[in-house]
Amino acid sequence: MATDSGTGEQGAAGERAPWWGWPLPWWPGLAPQQLTQPINPGWSFGNLVSVTNLNSSAPDIEREVLLQHSYGRQIGRLLDAVSALAERLPAAASDPRVKEFQSLVREVDGIKRRARLPRVERLRDEIEELRRSDPRAYEQLRAMLPR
Repeated sequence: MATDSGTGEQGAAGERAPWWGWPLPWWPGLAPQQLTQPINPGWSFGNLVSVTNLNSSAPDIEREVLLQHSYGRQIGRLLDAVSALAERLPAAASDPRVKEFQSLVREVDGIKRRARLPRVERLRDEIEELRRSDPRAYEQLRAMLPR
């Protein structure tokens, strides 16, 4: 088989690309000619929830509700309501299910509290940057905020 001395290219069966030192016939056998497999089947990225007739008896209604009130908001309101009821029923305080529920509420409140702190710090930094870069807008913001 003749080789072009300047490029390293070979003829048909043992063909070499100029930038590749090995013959190419082995390459097509290693790589699939067509790839149609799903990537990460069953995974969701972000806050995606798939509501279909397989997991809901009324998917259209559920999607409409979710447009107005996220699952987090719905669960939060349930936690608040059940907490209020548990506080008003002294006999329930000794029930282990109520104790577990109250522990869950405390954990959720702690997560919310920790998540708010970085947000407050980011807001403080943004407001300080606004004060430096656009004093007029900063004064407008100050006038809008209650004391």
